[in-house]
Amino acid sequence: IRSPEAGAAALVAGWTEAAVVNAGDGKHEHPSQALLDVYTLIDHVGPLDGKRIWIVGDVAHSRVARSCIRAFLTMGAEITVAGPPTLIPRGIEALGCDVAYDLDGLGEADVVYALRMQRERMRQAFVPSLREYAVNYQIDARRLGPRQLVMHPGPVNRGVELAADVIDGPASLITAQVASGLLVRMAILYEILAGGERPRPLSTVRPEASEDAPIGEPA
Repeated sequence: IRSPEAGAAALVAGWTEAAVVNAGDGKHEHPSQALLDVYTLIDHVGPLDGKRIWIVGDVAHSRVARSCIRAFLTMGAEITVAGPPTLIPRGIEALGCDVAYDLDGLGEADVVYALRMQRERMRQAFVPSLREYAVNYQIDARRLGPRQLVMHPGPVNRGVELAADVIDGPASLITAQVASGLLVRMAILYEILAGGERPRPLSTVRPEASEDAPIGEPA
């Protein structure tokens, strides 16, 4: 279930014995996005133990940020959230992450995870303008080191949180995230629909089995 209301998935789960997958509830959580991001990173950099990940942007209105912080920390990464003070939730350090209000320390990151401005969830102005935000917090080529990787949950506001040359450059894992999303969500559905049971592999056929025996079954 995807809903603009925080807590919707938990509410529905309390009404039914069927499996409920939270595909994003308001600005609360987005677990499947966090799973695909973990999968993408492990596929590209290996174990996340000790990896330094900076999450930059509108953390206050991002359900992705909350789920990713928990997931990355669980996998052993070190997390810093960065952005304007108005877009960093008060007390977010309680989740186990550090906080920065500028990008001076961005060079220490192994991975930079950019978040878009969630203007549809804003009821007031949190930054003077998108142009000023971009000047101070946009991830562009001059801010990135040669070995740093860039992620974004999409959709991207080109020229705001990410410069075009970064989106389409070699540091970007965005297209890999999209591909991982299909695989990870297929795996989630498989676990739900198959009840955790896996089909018997065809390799169970013994070499001495009769040619008339059904494939996958002993003679």
